[in-house]
Amino acid sequence: MKRVFFLSGWLTLLALLNLSGPALQPAVQAAEPVKIGYMISLSGVYTALGVDLRDGFNLYMDEIGNKAGGREIKVFVEDKGSNDVSRALDIAKKLVEKNQVNILAGIVGTGSAYALAEFVQKHQLPFVISNAGADDLTQRKSNPFIVRPAFVNSGGSHPLGEWVYDKGYRKAVLMGADYAAGYEHVGGIARTFTKKGGKVIQEIWAPLGTKDYAPYLAKIDRNADVVLVFFAGADALRFVKEYADFGLKGKIALVGKGYLVDDNILDKQAGAAEGIISESHYCLLLDTPENNKFKQAYTKKYGHPPTLYSEQGYLTAKLIAEALNQTKGAVEGAKFVQVMRSQELKAPRGTVKFDKYGAPIQNSYIREVKKVGASWENVPIKTYNMVNQFWSWSPEEYMKMPTYSDMKGKWMK
Repeated sequence: MKRVFFLSGWLTLLALLNLSGPALQPAVQAAEPVKIGYMISLSGVYTALGVDLRDGFNLYMDEIGNKAGGREIKVFVEDKGSNDVSRALDIAKKLVEKNQVNILAGIVGTGSAYALAEFVQKHQLPFVISNAGADDLTQRKSNPFIVRPAFVNSGGSHPLGEWVYDKGYRKAVLMGADYAAGYEHVGGIARTFTKKGGKVIQEIWAPLGTKDYAPYLAKIDRNADVVLVFFAGADALRFVKEYADFGLKGKIALVGKGYLVDDNILDKQAGAAEGIISESHYCLLLDTPENNKFKQAYTKKYGHPPTLYSEQGYLTAKLIAEALNQTKGAVEGAKFVQVMRSQELKAPRGTVKFDKYGAPIQNSYIREVKKVGASWENVPIKTYNMVNQFWSWSPEEYMKMPTYSDMKGKWMK
């Protein structure tokens, strides 16, 4: 009898041990929060962008009560300053080793994004890029741990180049900030503009942070009928004002990426920006249920309308949460990224899907600066539906072409 009771006891213990193993692991996992390291710039040159990215992200988390997939979500917001690569890596290392985060997200600057792309691949962490737009992050240097619910630098440039040609412009001057992002944003416009038959007659590149654009504006060939540009932030504010002051407004059309007349600087540019055409994946005036709800909630919470960056932060949070709902809270490196890439989201900007490289497929909006009531606004005038990063080329064809950095100085040939 003793032997029977002894054997029975062991069998019971083994059964309990088995139940506390894999069968109970999902329950244990569900009891622990999903930890997200959200690395943004809350100091330095990108402060305004970082604040908006944070506020948009927090708004969505508030809406879902910081829970998804049956798990609490805990967010560690870290200020990584400007585009300091070593600081970004130090913060990422701390988030992984000390805070044991499951997901990294955020990042404004391209240099940090490239460095972290290698880091997340080494640590097998999902990396959700909220802003950095460098083309090759989801092209020639893509990896299975990246998804970007924001944009690809040249992605929206391609439809803009076709629009410019279709409107009758034939002779273009390229102008932009003299670094990789400038080459990609402007190069994408040039590629489709010249493919249709347009001609680039001049390239002018100004250093990032230029205080006086007069010497560069003086160089513009007056035979041009359009100037195609990329400037952002304070550079964009100065450039648009000086373009008008220099007497070029109304004589040579000014067309660029949306950052040229971004909502957070447009009121300061005022009449100098009137008539400027730009392209963006977001437009504040979009009249959709998703955008109207987002604008109302954001304005109520923060006391001012959202910006492009606010929407990107909001969509970053939504993408993560929807994937958690699908996986019932499980976060498993590349598998979780595949789930995120499989999402089709109704966002304030419109429907967003992802290609196999993790880049967004989304609407591209052509906007014109007009006065609406008492304020200056980017008014949508044309929509290119569901634009992908390779435009009309296959990925293989596209990635065999020279990069836009390689094409600097060669568009006139």
